[in-house]
Amino acid sequence: MKSEVLFTYEESVELDKLSINERGTSSQLLMGFAAVSIFQTWRTKFKKTGGALFLCGSGNNGGDGFALAHFLSAEGIPCRVFCKDGKLSEETLFYKNLCVGSGAKLYPLQEFHSQSWNDSEIIVDALLGTGFLPPLSDELLRVASEIKILKEKFGSDCFVLSIDTLSGFHPDRPLTFPIDGLAEIGSHKLTNLFHSDLEVEKTFHPIGFLRHKFSTNQRVWIKANRKELKKRMLRERGSHKYSNGSALFLGGSDGMAGAILSSVLSFHEMGGGISLVLTPSASTIQKVLKKDSSLMVKLFASDQNPFLGSFAGKTKAFAIGPGLSPEDCPTSFLPEKTPVILDAGAILPYSVTKLGPNVLLTPHIGEWSRVTGKTYAGFLEAWQDAKEWAIERNCHILLKGNVSVLCTPKEGSFFWPYQEPKLAVMGTGDLLVGMLAFFLSRGHDMIEAVRLALSLFVSSAEMSEGYPSAGRIRKNIRKVISHG
Repeated sequence: MKSEVLFTYEESVELDKLSINERGTSSQLLMGFAAVSIFQTWRTKFKKTGGALFLCGSGNNGGDGFALAHFLSAEGIPCRVFCKDGKLSEETLFYKNLCVGSGAKLYPLQEFHSQSWNDSEIIVDALLGTGFLPPLSDELLRVASEIKILKEKFGSDCFVLSIDTLSGFHPDRPLTFPIDGLAEIGSHKLTNLFHSDLEVEKTFHPIGFLRHKFSTNQRVWIKANRKELKKRMLRERGSHKYSNGSALFLGGSDGMAGAILSSVLSFHEMGGGISLVLTPSASTIQKVLKKDSSLMVKLFASDQNPFLGSFAGKTKAFAIGPGLSPEDCPTSFLPEKTPVILDAGAILPYSVTKLGPNVLLTPHIGEWSRVTGKTYAGFLEAWQDAKEWAIERNCHILLKGNVSVLCTPKEGSFFWPYQEPKLAVMGTGDLLVGMLAFFLSRGHDMIEAVRLALSLFVSSAEMSEGYPSAGRIRKNIRKVISHG
C-alpha cells in the first residue's frame, strides 16, 4: 500500500455514524475500543511515570479521556481528572462514572493550575476533538496558558499526551500548547498532519472502522524506503541512454545558472541517460559546460518553441522553469501526452494557457498566490483553491510547504506529511524538479512519480550531516542508490 485514506473532520464524523448506524457498533463500545488501544500502547510510559493527570472536556473527546482513566485506574495507576462542566453524552457519562468507580479522583476544571501537576504524572489532554472551531473559550485559554507554563519550566519532563488531536489546534493558527505525544483514534485526520514539532510521538489506534471502504477525497502517501528507491533507479543490463530516462530542461536566465544546473545534475545523479538544457543566457551555457562538458546545452529565445525539434520529439519529460525569469519564458502550446513540469518562472506565464493531465505545476504558497491573485491565511486555505483549480484546469498541482499536497484533476489530493528541516535551504526546489523529471521519464504515472521524487528528496536530506546545502543533498543521491 503506497497511500492511506485521510479524513476531514466531516468525513470522520460520517465514518463514525456509518459504524454506529449501519454496522450496529455502539458509540460506547467504540469509545472503549479506543481507550483499550491507547492503554495497551502507552501503558509502559504511564507505569514508568507513575500516574496521570487528565484534562477532560464535556464532549466525546472528554469521554475518551474518562475511558482511559478508567482502564489506568483499574490497573492501579493513580489518576486525577479535571473535568469541564457541561451536559455529557450518554457514553461520556458512562465512562465518567466508571472511572470514579475504578478509583480516579475528579475535580472541576477551573481548579487546574500549573501547580496542580506533580512530576509523577503524565498530562492527558482530552479537552477538545477534531470538530473544534476557533476561538478557544476563556476557560480553555486559561488552561492552555497553565500548560504552557509547565512546558516552559519543565520541558519534556512534563509529558503531555493529546487524545485524537491537540485541543484547539488549527493548522493556520499558533500552537495552543506544546505536546509530546498524540494518540490518533479510528481514522487518520487531515489536520493532524500539520503538527510542526517533529519530536511529537504519534500513535494510531484502529477501532474497527472500515476506512478502506469509505470514499474520501484525500489520501496520505507512505514514503518509499531506500530499498524501493534503489530498485526504481537501477539501470537494466543492456539498457541505453534513452531507456534510462530522457529529459529536456529549460531555464537558467542570466544570474540563475545554478538552478538549472541543480535540476539537470540531480536527474543524472539518479541515473538519467540523456538530457538537453535550453537557456536564454550565454553565460549559463559556459557555466554548464564548465561544470560538465558532456552535457548538451543550447541557446534559446522566448519566441522559439521548446517542444519542437529532434530531441523534443524523443524526450520523455520536459522541465520548464528552474532559474527562468518570466520574461524569458515561452508560452508555446504544451504537448498533450509527454509529461511537463512547470516550475518557478514558468508557473505564472503558463497558468493562463491550456493545460492538461500531463502537466504538473510545482508552486509554493507565494507562487500560488501570484497565480490566483489571493493572499492566504495558511496552507489549508491555499489547498482549497488549488484542488478546485486542478479540477477546473485538468492538470496536477504540487503545492509545496512543510506539508505538501498533490492536487489531481480526477483522483483527489495526496498529502506528503514527512517534514525535514534540512530541506529548508535555497536550491532544493531545483533538485526536486530533476527528481520529478527522472521518475516521469522512466514511465511512472504522475502520482507515483511525485511520491517517489519526494521520498528521494527527504531520504537524500536525511543522510546529510548538519544543515547541508542543496549541492550536498544532491550528492547524497549516490548514497541512497548504493546503500538502499
